Amino acid sequence: MQFSHIGIPTKDAKNWDGFYEPGKIHYTDFNKDEFGIEWIQCEADSPMPEMFQNIPHLAFQVDSIEDALEGKEILVETFSPAEGVRVAFINHNGAPVEFMEIKA
Repeated sequence: MQFSHIGIPTKDAKNWDGFYEPGKIHYTDFNKDEFGIEWIQCEADSPMPEMFQNIPHLAFQVDSIEDALEGKEILVETFSPAEGVRVAFINHNGAPVEFMEIKA
């Protein structure tokens, strides 16, 4: 497991790099930020959990998303926001944590 980025919910307008339609999430590219910050903003009718929409999350790159999720309280089931990328979120002591599996 390797630290990847921090995701911070915001109500402020940003120069969004993308939009994930199923979750109705606007986001910036954390790779473009010198400190690895991903800004996120959910639309009013987003199906994402309140915890995800309102509390910053830490993200870790993992070799196997199934192994990382084992025994954890799943907040958001595994989904694929881009080709070769699988993501899931857990509830870790009241805070969201993201696991990212990237296959080239």
